[in-house]
Amino acid sequence: MSHASASNKPIARALTGAAALLLLAGCVPFEAPVSHRLQRLIDAAETAPDRRGVPLAERDPTSIEDATDAFIEREIALAGADADPESGAPITIADLRVSVIRNNLDLRVAEIAPRLAGETLNAERAKFDAVFVADLAYVNQDLPKGKSSIFDLSSNDPLLDKASAILSEAEQDREALKGGAGLIAPLPSGGKIGIKQSVEIDDKTGSGLDSTTDRAATTFSISQPLLRGAGVEVNTASIRLARLGAGVEAAKAKLTLIRVLASAEKAYWRLYAAQKGLEVQREQLRLAIENRDLVVQLVEEGLTPPVERFAADLAVAQQLEDMVVGETAVRLRARDLSRILNRDDLPLGDPAAIRVASDPVLQRYQIDPDALAGRALDERLELLEVELKLAADAIKIGLAENATLPVFVLDFEFGLGDRSSTIGSSIANSFEFDNPQWAIGASAAIPITNDAAEARLRRSMLARLQTTATREQKRLKIRQEVYDAADVLEQNWQRILAARQNVIAAGANYEAEQRLFREGLRTAQDVLVALQQLGKARQKEVKVIAAYQAAQIDLAYATGSLLGYAGTEITPEPADASPVQ
Repeated sequence: MSHASASNKPIARALTGAAALLLLAGCVPFEAPVSHRLQRLIDAAETAPDRRGVPLAERDPTSIEDATDAFIEREIALAGADADPESGAPITIADLRVSVIRNNLDLRVAEIAPRLAGETLNAERAKFDAVFVADLAYVNQDLPKGKSSIFDLSSNDPLLDKASAILSEAEQDREALKGGAGLIAPLPSGGKIGIKQSVEIDDKTGSGLDSTTDRAATTFSISQPLLRGAGVEVNTASIRLARLGAGVEAAKAKLTLIRVLASAEKAYWRLYAAQKGLEVQREQLRLAIENRDLVVQLVEEGLTPPVERFAADLAVAQQLEDMVVGETAVRLRARDLSRILNRDDLPLGDPAAIRVASDPVLQRYQIDPDALAGRALDERLELLEVELKLAADAIKIGLAENATLPVFVLDFEFGLGDRSSTIGSSIANSFEFDNPQWAIGASAAIPITNDAAEARLRRSMLARLQTTATREQKRLKIRQEVYDAADVLEQNWQRILAARQNVIAAGANYEAEQRLFREGLRTAQDVLVALQQLGKARQKEVKVIAAYQAAQIDLAYATGSLLGYAGTEITPEPADASPVQ
């Protein structure tokens, strides 16, 4: 290591020199020496007000010596004061779940996706709604006189038979009003059916003659594809896909709910560990102060050398630092939980507003990992999501197979019409079936290669294979998660028992070391080590208890539920362990 450090020193000096040259050359646009720029930034931060006119930062004129004395007095006062059991809003696990469901912003975001998917489904369901159609046109023409083509006449009159003639159109004015209304409805089979009533008023005026013709017609039409695009399964596929998509989004939303609840409960127990840990640190500081007072008394009485005072002061200083760290941990954990709860009465700026009110469950659970793994395969929403995707893939494969067929469409039209002097009589006479008309036709389109459709079919089949492999991968991972969670739960239970024994042993050792110190058989350093061991043992017990609660949450999450929330069925065993007081 020393050789490597020595070899790096020339490189570091070279880089430092290069940076200095760049600065001197003006490559970095400094307007003043670095120290002056930094000082201006500090001054700006101290004096710049916020929108309310309050400075964002101010210098504290207190010296380090005065600040140290104030710090010691404050922490000693906190150690001597009993914690207020009524401080902060009591939050139980039940309160936590209710607040999360009502207020958590992640859930508010997640719950919108199923609603969007629901509207997509509603839009697809409306694809077969009938459409009302109407059209209206007015035509005005001033037609000049003109000659048409030459015609051969055929007549019973020998003089006219086989004669040729040129017919001339007289100069005339024409006004026409055309319109119609009807309904067109898509069919689940892929075709469409329509009915339309059309009317036409045609007036011609010219050469002293007037001609008026009124027409009316009722037309029924149907168009039906027989190959590509035919069938109820094909044409309702988009509705079924939208329904499956809505199911996927609902599963994701519920999964988000379970995940957020699990995260909230873990944050709750992290706050529990921080608050209990702070209580332990406060008790440790109180014991350290008592030891120091005892050492001072013994030194004054000449029963122990003055050097023992240093070890006692060191113990107090170390516990003071631990208390500072513990207070910060409580604020951070409380702020994290406040963010998740998102309640107006629990602001982020007031970490003391939350008080953990639920005791941890210290019971051993008789767990059948195989049964829980089987349940997880039925309950985990990730698998439900994959199953829905597999169903969607099957629909897409059917659509892709249908798209490889050629287009063949059959059209049929039947109409009733009449021409009369008035619109009313035209419409009435058209339903006498005196002048029916009908037409039938077909159209086809056959791709030459069909490569694109076949490629899309193969892509759909490969996508289903990928989803199937993903399902098997998730099933294997879920089983592993259940087995791992069960093992960690049992491990943490055993750790609780070991931690409890460690606390008992460390407490007995501390009392023995303190008694021997009073008798002059131990030094203050020995008492300090015993006190540190006791503090570590108690802190470890608190952390292990919180870890056991988190392990219960992980096991419930691995099975697709939450303990106490979805009724996970595991049998507890009573135990002697109890929460840290």
